Amino acid sequence: MKGIFSILAGMVLFLVLLGAASADDQGGEQQVMKELEDFQKALSGWMKNLDGLGSQFGAFQKSVGDIKEFEKTMKRNEEKMNSIVSRLEGIEKSASVADVRGMLDSFGKTLDVIKKLLSDLTKRVEDQEVKNAVLEKRYQEAQRPLDPIKKAIEDLNKLVTDKLGEQEKRIVAVEDGFKTRVASLDSAVKTFEGQLKSVSDVEIRLKKLEKGGIGVAGTATVAVTPSVPVKIPEGTKTVKVAEGTETVAVVKEHIPTPEEEGFKEIGDGFYLRNVNLFPFGSSSQIKGEIKNFSDRDRSLVAFVVRVYNTADVLLFTQDFSIKTFKQGEIRSFDEIISGYTPVEIARYEVLAKRRY
Repeated sequence: MKGIFSILAGMVLFLVLLGAASADDQGGEQQVMKELEDFQKALSGWMKNLDGLGSQFGAFQKSVGDIKEFEKTMKRNEEKMNSIVSRLEGIEKSASVADVRGMLDSFGKTLDVIKKLLSDLTKRVEDQEVKNAVLEKRYQEAQRPLDPIKKAIEDLNKLVTDKLGEQEKRIVAVEDGFKTRVASLDSAVKTFEGQLKSVSDVEIRLKKLEKGGIGVAGTATVAVTPSVPVKIPEGTKTVKVAEGTETVAVVKEHIPTPEEEGFKEIGDGFYLRNVNLFPFGSSSQIKGEIKNFSDRDRSLVAFVVRVYNTADVLLFTQDFSIKTFKQGEIRSFDEIISGYTPVEIARYEVLAKRRY
């Protein structure tokens, strides 16, 4: 096809050239060139169309191949259908109408049995559904008495949680009080050490004064009068001196009573003074002084702090102890009253419990 079109294009080109030779010299050449350009464009379009026709022809050939394959498939299917038809014809020939009816009757009976079984199964399922509904209703009725118990358990759980929270707060307050008490104990130890040092210094000074023969103020007043009787004032005693016949009047030093020193008796020979309450966060801090007015030193003395509200109801109680409490000694104490501020406390008391 392409060769034919090439021949045609050559002939057309030859004719155009002939026309160009016979054209006028003035405008013939331009006209011939324009016709040649138009012919080239047309020839290019023809060549593209030829290429498109060639591709379409190739696709047509491929489609023809697919059609052949389809014909082969159809032929194989036709052979299978013929085989099936021949088998059916053989069955029709070998089986009579009575046999077919018998087979259908048997199949129908089988279907009836299956239907009956399905009906029985459906009835059982319905009965089971009724039983399940009854059981569910009974379960709900049985759950109703448990609702108050569940609510009580929830309330108890909430109460326990709240109590635990309060206990945690009290533990924190006790820990803070313990730290404060330890700090106070350290301060008291330091004070005691300072007092011991002061006592040691006083003893040294007394020994020096005794060696020097100088009377010590605050112990006794000695008045010596030669052979003249002296009226002894109340609270004095007369003693004989080894040398001479002088009479010595010794005036006893006045010993103040605990009440004069501002103390109040709390039992078992112990007295209390300078007790004060101080705020300590959400709690209170009680401080004071205790003096041992008993007849002996104590290795361990137990005390108790009790606080009351305006209705005289006991709010809080706590024990504390003081070790190595010597006779005549004044010791400070510092305790924490957990959970109650000074505003909530109407009165308090500190009492001695027992001794060891």
